Amino acid sequence: MKKIKLYINAFSPPIIWAAIIFLFSSQSNLPGFEQSAYDFVLKKIAHIFVYFVLYFLIKRAFDIISKKSTIYNQIYFPILICFLYAISDELHQSLIPGRYATIRDVGYDMFGIGLAFLKKFDFI
Repeated sequence: MKKIKLYINAFSPPIIWAAIIFLFSSQSNLPGFEQSAYDFVLKKIAHIFVYFVLYFLIKRAFDIISKKSTIYNQIYFPILICFLYAISDELHQSLIPGRYATIRDVGYDMFGIGLAFLKKFDFI
């Protein structure tokens, strides 16, 4: 029972955050600015921000459940999970009327993940 509580404590925040991302991706029209340049910048900053947070939450989960620190649970798994979620999010968007998937958005997501990685390990 104690281990179940540990996993719930560890993985509830990233799962909830991923669900929020999913809900926003399910919207046909997202709020934005009238001018397309501002709208573009706002939406790309949103991509960077939400995946920055997702990385931290997944990294936190692995920190909680890992008995020993390895390069896999410290670096590879959190980045891989975020990357796969970014791809699945774009595929999900392609199924929503008025939305489409772009590799560029996965790049913005990865930029947010990279910033979070650099921040977590005090590179920035």
